[in-house]
Amino acid sequence: LDAVHRVCKTKKTKQKKQHDHCCKQKTVPVTRLKRFGVSTQDLTTVYTTYIRPAMEYAAPVWHPALTRTQSTRLERLQKRACRIILGTQYIDYNAALSSLNLIPLEERRTNICLSFATKLLNSEFKDWLPPTRKQITGRRTRNSNKLDTPMCRTMRYKNSAIPYMTDLLNNL
Repeated sequence: LDAVHRVCKTKKTKQKKQHDHCCKQKTVPVTRLKRFGVSTQDLTTVYTTYIRPAMEYAAPVWHPALTRTQSTRLERLQKRACRIILGTQYIDYNAALSSLNLIPLEERRTNICLSFATKLLNSEFKDWLPPTRKQITGRRTRNSNKLDTPMCRTMRYKNSAIPYMTDLLNNL
């Protein structure tokens, strides 16, 4: 699939090596274009249209299961891209994000998951999500529009897409 999926599925001993390899591969186009004197705006466009979508491919499926370490490694990739794009103008990560009009990847993945969940709720596949409390009890209450929280017996299921999206939708 993509570098992100390889990072998620490999053993812990291989994760760092693969992550470093993937980071080098992902930032190569930006580095090469920077050497040719491409403007900051064009480099940002290349990053947001070619590199970032590859890192976020199928994010609603794997985002809830990311560990803190894996999330930090993905954020480092964006940090590295910002450092390459800004060059000597790079001060710190937050300043780089604001000057390039970017948001942190974790926040962006959460927004992608929320967008996917709301579209799923209004689509023909809404039965993939748990029923609303009104459908279960037949009564109209203050919480009748909220989805029933699925019972999670294992941490693996608790960190999967459906319970995560259910929580996102219930917290709107």
